Amino acid sequence: MKLRNGILGLALGLLMGGVSYSAFADDASTFVYADAGEPSTIDPAKANVNWEFTVTRNIYDRLVDFDLDDPSKLLPALATEWKQDGKVWTFKLRDGVTFHDGTAFDANDVKATLDRLLKIGQGQSYLVDDIASVTVVDPKTVKIETKAPTVFLASNLSRIEMLSDEDIAKHKDDLGQAWFNENANGTGPYEFVSWTRGTQIELKRNDKWWGKFPEKPFDRVLDRFVTDGANRARGLEGGEFDLANFVPLDEALRIGTSSGFHLVEGNNLWAWPAIYLNMDLAPTNNKNFREALVKAFDYNAMVQSFQGKAEVGRGPVPSWFPGSPEKEEAEIKTDLDGAKAALAKSGLANAKMKCSVPAGFPEFRFAATVLQSSAQQLGVTVEIEEQPFVEAITAIKSDKSNCFVLGNANLSPSDATKFFSAHYLKGGFYNSGKFFDQTLQDLVAKLPTISDAVERGKLLKQAADIVVDSHYIIWTARPKTVVPEPDRIGGYRIDPAEYINARFWEMYSK
Repeated sequence: MKLRNGILGLALGLLMGGVSYSAFADDASTFVYADAGEPSTIDPAKANVNWEFTVTRNIYDRLVDFDLDDPSKLLPALATEWKQDGKVWTFKLRDGVTFHDGTAFDANDVKATLDRLLKIGQGQSYLVDDIASVTVVDPKTVKIETKAPTVFLASNLSRIEMLSDEDIAKHKDDLGQAWFNENANGTGPYEFVSWTRGTQIELKRNDKWWGKFPEKPFDRVLDRFVTDGANRARGLEGGEFDLANFVPLDEALRIGTSSGFHLVEGNNLWAWPAIYLNMDLAPTNNKNFREALVKAFDYNAMVQSFQGKAEVGRGPVPSWFPGSPEKEEAEIKTDLDGAKAALAKSGLANAKMKCSVPAGFPEFRFAATVLQSSAQQLGVTVEIEEQPFVEAITAIKSDKSNCFVLGNANLSPSDATKFFSAHYLKGGFYNSGKFFDQTLQDLVAKLPTISDAVERGKLLKQAADIVVDSHYIIWTARPKTVVPEPDRIGGYRIDPAEYINARFWEMYSK
């Protein structure tokens, strides 16, 4: 689209592997998106990272959507109405919806999708793992029974993409994993066209979509894989890309405030980075020692590293989340005197510890170095070890490390229990430091059964307080998402309960 220069396009093409895309320079109906990675799968049952959701969210629809401006509000999508009666939810489905291959969407597709997702047990399946059974009442009615009453089912279904039961049946040998990994047939606003490995995925607009496009939508989307942040920034600024994911913050601020651009800001997922402290391995198995680390940490340094586009969280639940107790929580700030007093109580002077950091994330590395310098003021030595993600999280889980740097994330727009289950309950994948509290386990199990929002809010505060008081996590910062958007483009919005990507169906050319 638009301002692309043939020479610039050739130069950037060479930087990205010798391929030039300047042939698209005059095509105003094409939207070029620079994504930070290439999907390992486009199977909605397995998708789990930004560049996979970029594709699946735009090809497939969900039963319900939620209002980005009000995360507590659900909107009709493939389901036009729904109701709960104890453990049973009933969904009425939209008429006249077809998949991209022309087959009609009905209740059989819902059942097949959810049954398959739960069997595979990957990706976003944790959001609906409380489903006991799915029953087709008639082609336009489906009943879903949960293992226990939960007020959050509809909300969590806003993240589950619906597949065709015919596709699932046609490729049933491996639950369709091989086929869905690299093929797609949804009901959504964009259709899958092709996947050029190492380069891009091409989509085209579904002009038979039941939803509404803005004026001047994009008929064609090229989801380009550009792994280098500097190249994403350079291509966006030069007009080679219409939007780019994960532009380095300093570049995003510079580009977004320059002529021809504006900044789009929004809430990010929970906290980033978060430092998990090992509850089983000395010296971090000592609560007073953990408290000393939490109080010694230089939070101002982290906020400054985000150039002021961040705040310090007060606990695990951000203020924008429905029912969040964040404003009622005590402010978390650097308190060196308090840290020294806590360290004295621990009896662990001159302690040494190791921190594992997933490689490739400058924010994670910086958070670890801030911890290192902050702890040094207490006479505590922190050794930092950067490793690939799997090795880094395995190090703390196998008690070879005292801390692990990652983020706190939740894909549900209103259900905090799924987040707590993944990060703070026994067996949770991201519960890397092996935190356990029976009262918290009981609270998380009870929360979904409470229909009164005020009462749920009280229980959520109790749950958050338990995690805060344990000093298991150092919430280093809660940054804003900052995305530079060209003035020639409109419609980009940041989803507060999503990994950062683009809703192409809302984008338009000005």
